[in-house]
Amino acid sequence: MTTLKAEYGVATAVLWHIVGDANGATLCHRLLSSIAEVRPITDADCEDIEASQLCPRCRTALERAPRETDDQS
Repeated sequence: MTTLKAEYGVATAVLWHIVGDANGATLCHRLLSSIAEVRPITDADCEDIEASQLCPRCRTALERAPRETDDQS
């Protein structure tokens, strides 16, 4: 299940990373706090999280990942 995980910066700036698996590894391989806020990936499309707040390396990795299909035989 893909989720978003927060990386907290200076002056409460938040950069959201994409976590692509159950072990909590971000797509950009950044190590984040185990107590950082986690949100569903669908929140990336809402008004609360702007595109500039998403990690560019995670976004690129997600775009390059192979897509799962429903017709797997």
